[in-house]
Amino acid sequence: MLFTDAIKDKQGFLDKIEELLILSDLGYQITESVLERFKEMDLHQFKIHDFNYFKNILEEVLLDMFPGQKTTFDIDSDKLKIIMVVGVNGTGKTSFIGKLGYLFRGKGKKVLMVPADTYRAGAISQLGILANKTGVEMLKASANSDPAAVVFDGMQSAIAKKKELLIIDTAGRLHTNHNLMKELEKIKRVVLKLVTKESLMTTLVIDATTGQNGINQALYFKESLDLSNLALTKLDGTAKGGIALAIQKDLHIPIEYITFGEGITDLCEYNAEAFITALLD
Repeated sequence: MLFTDAIKDKQGFLDKIEELLILSDLGYQITESVLERFKEMDLHQFKIHDFNYFKNILEEVLLDMFPGQKTTFDIDSDKLKIIMVVGVNGTGKTSFIGKLGYLFRGKGKKVLMVPADTYRAGAISQLGILANKTGVEMLKASANSDPAAVVFDGMQSAIAKKKELLIIDTAGRLHTNHNLMKELEKIKRVVLKLVTKESLMTTLVIDATTGQNGINQALYFKESLDLSNLALTKLDGTAKGGIALAIQKDLHIPIEYITFGEGITDLCEYNAEAFITALLD
């Protein structure tokens, strides 16, 4: 481990930092920026201080580069708010929605979940199981229904029932498939016919194991949907999830949520200091 080894020389230390940051999926550009901060330090500093000293400096450098950002999204008003969840196949969108619904239900919010992933009957069933588990209402929908029509019905139902939050599950799709991305844009247009832009939050789910391809995913989704924030999932394995920081820096999309297990409560709001500390462990 980087911060348990003895310091032998400055270059050896820089090599270890470089390895740590690259393996954490921060990417080469960010890694070089961090290394420059340490290259400027006098050689004498490396002779009189131990690794814990430099670990603290590294945390400060990363926090300076990636300060915590929050999406301004008030669910305490009397107007319906919508969270549209998007992402490529296999990122854990539906599981994230279940956790998110449970989080807001625990805050006393009246939530409706909409299964707009109608291409797979299994996706509707999965969301239904999560709805029963969390005590959150889900709109009934049939497989192969038009996703935009399902969302419209969900909006009407939420308004009629005076719900405070509607969460939309969308089909996993390859971000490079033009037609599938156009369908997401159609869903967003349906939403904005009934609420203002300020009432909609579009959340991109990124798998912590994705690696540098995550930046390409985020770029395509941002171009089509003007993303509000990120949710980083599957942070319960060996993946560090540094790609989320790279996306935040390069595309100016804040990280909002993190999931770290299979349990319905294994979700937390993003905390920059805690995340960066865990990144360096």
